[in-house]
Amino acid sequence: MDADTIIDEMVATAAETTRSLGKVEGFSAEEATKLYDMLGVGAIKYFLLRVNPKKRLLFNPKDSIDFQGNTASFIQYTHARICTMLKKAGYHTAKVPEGWVVPISEAEKSVILQLSRYQETLEHAAKTYNPALMADYVYQLAKAYNYLYATLPIMRAETKELKERRLYVSWAASILIKKSMMLLGIEVPEKM
Repeated sequence: MDADTIIDEMVATAAETTRSLGKVEGFSAEEATKLYDMLGVGAIKYFLLRVNPKKRLLFNPKDSIDFQGNTASFIQYTHARICTMLKKAGYHTAKVPEGWVVPISEAEKSVILQLSRYQETLEHAAKTYNPALMADYVYQLAKAYNYLYATLPIMRAETKELKERRLYVSWAASILIKKSMMLLGIEVPEKM
């Protein structure tokens, strides 16, 4: 099987999966096609890059397009979710909010710690010629963020300070998810 055939199959799988999950409601045909291409090609690249270059791998098309687990689709969906929320909130700034002296939850701390590991991980991945380190980094960040999103109110946080802090953490996560995926040669959507 040649690369073009694999890409075509992955784009078709992405289209089928995305439509069945209702992730393209309200999309134009052009927007949906672009998303399917982004997801299909991203799935292949991520599946190949997440494995240490010294190890063998067996490519499974169905597993690589799953919206749960260590896949590009999961990370891309996380980015789109954050962007949609930030847009809804009208959040366009990178200003560090006040109120960081209030106690911080474990979910927030987990995301912030993962954010702080970006530069170190990038340098180590570059020195060792191992893109799998960046793939694992961005997956761990997306996983930590999804836990925060599932367990803590962001838009309906108890106080204005908490809301601002969580929006800022969300914004920072979206930036590093996008940068990390870009380093892997994978696009991330703004909506899904």
